[in-house]
Amino acid sequence: MSEARPLLINAGGGMSTASVSFVRPLVFSLIAALGPLAFGYSLGFTSPLQTVLEKEPAGDGFLTKSQNTFFGSQINIGAMIGAFLGGPILEILGRRRGIALACLPFAGGYLAIFWAKSVAVLYLGRILTGVGVGLVSLGVPVYIAEISPSEYRGGLGTINQLAVTVGVLLVYAIGLALDASKSTSHWHPLALIAAIIAGALFVLTFFIPATPRWLLSKGRRSEAERAVRSIQGPLADCENELRSIEQAIEESQKIGKASLSELFQGAAAKAMVIAFGLMLVQQFSGINVVIFFSGKIFSQAGFTNANLPALVVSIVQVIVTGISCLIIDKAGRRALLLMATIGMTASCIVLGYYFYLLDHNQDPEGVIALVSVVLYIACFSLGLGAIPWLIMSEVFPMRVRGVAASLATLFNWTCSFIVTETFQSTIDAFTEAGTFWFYAAVCAGGALFVMAYVPETKGRTLEEIERYLGGDRSVMGNSQSSGQDLVKVSALLAMGFIGIVVLVNST
Repeated sequence: MSEARPLLINAGGGMSTASVSFVRPLVFSLIAALGPLAFGYSLGFTSPLQTVLEKEPAGDGFLTKSQNTFFGSQINIGAMIGAFLGGPILEILGRRRGIALACLPFAGGYLAIFWAKSVAVLYLGRILTGVGVGLVSLGVPVYIAEISPSEYRGGLGTINQLAVTVGVLLVYAIGLALDASKSTSHWHPLALIAAIIAGALFVLTFFIPATPRWLLSKGRRSEAERAVRSIQGPLADCENELRSIEQAIEESQKIGKASLSELFQGAAAKAMVIAFGLMLVQQFSGINVVIFFSGKIFSQAGFTNANLPALVVSIVQVIVTGISCLIIDKAGRRALLLMATIGMTASCIVLGYYFYLLDHNQDPEGVIALVSVVLYIACFSLGLGAIPWLIMSEVFPMRVRGVAASLATLFNWTCSFIVTETFQSTIDAFTEAGTFWFYAAVCAGGALFVMAYVPETKGRTLEEIERYLGGDRSVMGNSQSSGQDLVKVSALLAMGFIGIVVLVNST
């Protein structure tokens, strides 16, 4: 792979194909991705510990089942706190220092869990790790977006979600290894490994550059020039890149100092609708319920290993998210989102039909539900897992990016908390079949939302995206129609899948 390519300047003032290093931003993105790796590790942390924490003494007693459930859910509370604090932190300290700061609650929380002698300390540690999750889920996507060349920003930005899935798989794999070793203190090595990951990220943040856009917004031009050369390489046209960013900053400064009311006006308001809408669809698409029922579905399909569903789901997520990284800058964000929501709609319809047949004392083929779960997870990983975070980091104007992304992240974690706390009552109210059909409707609505409101941002600089949302339609060209053939094929395959399942079970 060559590190640089010949220089061409696009009409928007940014570099489309240039003697810009790909390897350097890739390395910096991979270092920053240790944050979402710890994020994913934290999401999966309680899964290998479900029985262990209920059996082992934690100082003054045992964790009851309800305490164990509460321990797991506290990551959402901490993440909401981290997301709320993250906006001001990113604006004041910058993206790089914000990521470094996130390492402190991560490491502190896991060390508290490691040394916990009481239930209260376990709870405190879990909340602290959640704060770290909230900070990196905001800071890392913004950091990667601001250092990435426009033609590679999709693939590099998707590394964020790939690292999350790798983190989940890592903690599951370590948990299985500890099970095999008959260890009786699972949480100690698991917590220590997480603290080491956070410590490594903290040290490595001293070796990655701050983002030029943040430096220029603070008037630190000489530092911004050094950052551009560090990111793009010595042959890049740094002056042109700096002028393009400065022009956008100067135009925003003419408006005056940014205020919260600006979030609901112009380009920022459109970006808020896009980001909040995608976050809503991501969390209410049913991902948590599908994963929850995967164990039951695998069991009904004849698999007896209790750890197999989580492992299969994690492997599928890693593989398909990796594929998304490779194709997103060619296929486009809109196409992958539409393919994902269409496939997830079909999967939820089939899962609802499967549970409907069970409720009516019929005996549907377990493999149908198994295929639907794997298809659902694959589609989620292809589109809704990574792309909402990527688009969030792209669409907000520079002058409000930190605060706006903070609110979008806070909204995401609030939705996650609501879904986690209410999905059992939803099942009780609508039955399992009705719940999956509800999520099918959400996914179908998500596809319509993407078609109506989400612009195609591939290959465009952040400044061009801002101009587009501000009303300049000329900067996007014909990119809005890209990927239509893939979407049509996906829709036909989804309808065919539903039709085959209904036909097979009606004969």
